[in-house]
Amino acid sequence: MTCPSTHPVAGSLFGRRHVVLPGTVGDDELRALAAEAVALPAEPAGDGGTVAVASLRRPVIADVALRLSGLAAARHLASPFEPTEVSFVTRGAVAAVPRREQRYYLGCTASVVLAGTGTLTEHAERDRADVLHRSRIGPGDVVLLRGWSPLGAADPRPYLRIVADGGPLLMMRLRQNLVGSTREPAWLPLLTEAEIAEARRRARH
Repeated sequence: MTCPSTHPVAGSLFGRRHVVLPGTVGDDELRALAAEAVALPAEPAGDGGTVAVASLRRPVIADVALRLSGLAAARHLASPFEPTEVSFVTRGAVAAVPRREQRYYLGCTASVVLAGTGTLTEHAERDRADVLHRSRIGPGDVVLLRGWSPLGAADPRPYLRIVADGGPLLMMRLRQNLVGSTREPAWLPLLTEAEIAEARRRARH
C-alpha cells in the first residue's frame, strides 16, 4: 500500500483509518503465539472463521502486547493503546461483508498475522465493491485499526474485509475494552445499554 507524501512517517496512522506494518514480529514469537492458539478451545465466528479467547497474563502474549502498544503510539495514534482483551482468530477464503469494530473498543485494534496469507481491503461504508485500499498480509505483519472515539466530526473506524488465500489465516488480535479502562467513567454513558452490556460480558472473559 503506497504511503502518500502527506504522511509524516512511513506506516503512520496520521490521516488513516488503518495501516499494515510488514514483517514486524519475528519467527520465534510467531511460533510461540501459534502454539498458544492451538492449546485454546475455539468457537465459530460469524464470518465463517473461528475465535479463541486468551489471557494477557501469558508471558509471550504480554510481551507482544507491550510492543504493540508502543508501536501504536509511535504511529501517531491519538490516544494511548492499553490492550485488555486478546483472542486468536482464523479467517477463511469466503468473502465477508465489510465490517468495523464495535464502539466499546477504544484507541485501536492491533492484529498480528501468525500463519497463512491473505488480502485486506478497506471499504467505503459496507459497499464491498468500493475499495479504498488493498494490502497483502502474511506471517509477521501487524495490522493497526483505529478504534472508536467521540472526539471529532467523523468516526475513525474503518470498514475492513480480510480474506485468506486458501488455507486458514491465523491472527492474534488485541483490543482495548472501554469497560475497566481509564476512560470508562467519561465515555461509558455515550454507549447504548446494549453496547454496555456486551462490553461488560466480553470484559469478564
